[in-house]
Amino acid sequence: MIQSVINIFRQQAREHKLIKSFCYNRNYELGNGNENHPLFWLEDPILGRNQSNLFVNSVNFSILFVPSDEDDILSLQNLAFSTGLNILERIKLENTNVGILPTWTFLTLRDYYDNNACGCRFSVDFTQLNMQNLCLIGEQFDENKQFETEAILDNFEVFIDKLPVFDIKISK
Repeated sequence: MIQSVINIFRQQAREHKLIKSFCYNRNYELGNGNENHPLFWLEDPILGRNQSNLFVNSVNFSILFVPSDEDDILSLQNLAFSTGLNILERIKLENTNVGILPTWTFLTLRDYYDNNACGCRFSVDFTQLNMQNLCLIGEQFDENKQFETEAILDNFEVFIDKLPVFDIKISK
């Protein structure tokens, strides 16, 4: 299920004519200089909950550019917003088992992380059907299974009858 969420956004980023790279990672990895821009950054972690046999997922993603000067920032933020909006609308059109909830939000970004990127960050809630094949649940369990009882550390005795002797030089 988690892989399918990532794949939905990876596919949209790959197919969008403007986006040059896709990353799914924690935010502290942003701006390290290893990304091609314009960049689609899907943030880890993804939040999900079950609600009446639907998964309701929450994701954050950013569309990021590296501006050449201060005058570019506003136009790049506007382009990032438009790109993110196009991606959300395309997901709604193409994925019948995914429903984008109308409560998504956006936040403009400027001087974002070490490479001073700019753009837009989106917070999106969407639904997905529970894809678990319930017929196979019985195959996932064994009523006779027992935990293995291997010793994690071998028993060994240290300093049983004496204190350790250290030979430390204290002068030259």
